[in-house]
Amino acid sequence: MSEPRLRDGRSWNFNAPVVACTFDGEGVAAFALGDGTLRTISPSAHAPQTNELHKGAILSLAAHHTGGFLTGGDDGRVVHTSQTEPPREIASVKGRWIENVTTSAETDLVAYTASKTATILHGSQATTLTHPSTAAGVCFDPKGRRIAVAHYDGASLWWVKATDQQPKMLQWKGSHLGVTWSPDGRFLVTTMQENALHGWRLDDAADMRMSGYPSKVKSFAWDRRGKMLFTSGSTRVIGWSFTGRNGPMGREPMEMGPEREDFVQVVATHPKADMIAAGTADGAVWLESIGDPGAEFLLLDGGKITALAFSPDGSHLALGTEDGYAALAPV
Repeated sequence: MSEPRLRDGRSWNFNAPVVACTFDGEGVAAFALGDGTLRTISPSAHAPQTNELHKGAILSLAAHHTGGFLTGGDDGRVVHTSQTEPPREIASVKGRWIENVTTSAETDLVAYTASKTATILHGSQATTLTHPSTAAGVCFDPKGRRIAVAHYDGASLWWVKATDQQPKMLQWKGSHLGVTWSPDGRFLVTTMQENALHGWRLDDAADMRMSGYPSKVKSFAWDRRGKMLFTSGSTRVIGWSFTGRNGPMGREPMEMGPEREDFVQVVATHPKADMIAAGTADGAVWLESIGDPGAEFLLLDGGKITALAFSPDGSHLALGTEDGYAALAPV
């Protein structure tokens, strides 16, 4: 394999797959690894700090809204890690994998999934929501008042603080995996086991099918205005417009970036500018301004890209690969 060629920035080889990466609100970068460690590095640090958290692989990572990071592992534990305190287990499920973790700053809640359940944590209180099949994806609505869980044959919507309820079911045949709520709260979109997205307009549960992908969609990201949803799943980045009442229905998607031989694996959107980052299966990471064609390559020959994230101020891009290569690149 060729040596990775990083245009600018700092890089490391962690010798374990990078499962995910993100930043907390202070600009500390975190890389979750398949060996159960979380590598964190603050803007002023010279080298990453190693946090040994899980017995087995880390499966999920999220920045915590109060600072630090949440990780979920195949050891059934949810752990909070910060730069100032020792790692702290906040939940555990014996014999289960924690495949998703997420938080809501608006309502000070944490949620995670394990097998057929999604659990909402509010301090020491826990509410467990059970589904007919594996809870494959989870997200809060923009106000943190409801939670969406993707599963087989659709998605379930729950009120986060109701004690006795039946979920609102959004039905569409097939296996639904990832899930995202539009920033204006009007639409819900899932990735599917087949090469497609599915969406619902929430005021009337109208269906929206976004198909035609040559491979499965593994990553999505909303632009900074919440009007476009950009996805992986093709040799270029695909973008769907969610303006107007009907969102993407009846519209052709936008295509961005250079045509590559291998598929785009991961996408990320800049928090301050109209810019997309994408990483491909053949080891390239590139940037492009939305509506202004012309890609700028940050990395070549890096190995299969598995993780991308912009810092909160947009000054850096964190990236990671299946081979354990990780970098912080200035934008």
